Amino acid sequence: MKKYLDLESVLTKKDLSPFISTEHLKVHQYTVLTAAVTEIEKHLEEDEDLQKEDLETAQETAGFHDLELRHAIGALFNHVFFFGILNSSSAIEQREPAGRLAELINKHFTDYNGLKESFKKVVNARVLPGWVWLGLTKDKQLVITQTNNEDNTLMHGIALVQCLPIIGLDLWEHSYFTQYEGDKEDYVNRFWDFIDWGKVSANFESHNEPTYKLAPLLD
Repeated sequence: MKKYLDLESVLTKKDLSPFISTEHLKVHQYTVLTAAVTEIEKHLEEDEDLQKEDLETAQETAGFHDLELRHAIGALFNHVFFFGILNSSSAIEQREPAGRLAELINKHFTDYNGLKESFKKVVNARVLPGWVWLGLTKDKQLVITQTNNEDNTLMHGIALVQCLPIIGLDLWEHSYFTQYEGDKEDYVNRFWDFIDWGKVSANFESHNEPTYKLAPLLD
């Protein structure tokens, strides 16, 4: 766990504007992530299990902790994962899902546009703070689901739908309310232009589907 508590190693250096402005990126990183790291560090010395766990495994046991620590563990994972699937627009070479991931998207949502429309409906319908996810279930089905607050789909006993996250979108107000003036549809439409589908698709084929594990969160 300790390697994820070094802020310099988890902060993204990518230019994600105009999807996330420089000002709002600072909120994600220096407010949300700093608070999460601080909360986890408060418990780390006395919790040997937490010390030994990596960030992915810590999600599975997060429900055993008090609410503040659970939210901190989730917030750290969610943001590291979120920034991991994104890239600067100019650096993205693959702008649509490819390979096996594309095949499953076509099977479950007709095509990429069908995925985007289905995902957008869930985003627009969501009222409370949380996250919307595209995930892979253990029986190899793609699902769109959502979690409250900083929970995620890896949390045993917490997530209504247990699945491996493929992509996720932050729907806390700090993510879209000020920059997008509350327009979630504009926010999610711009989201697609910053997903590095080359990386996401490669991770799916090398890790997600064959091993039912995430690719390494930190490069």
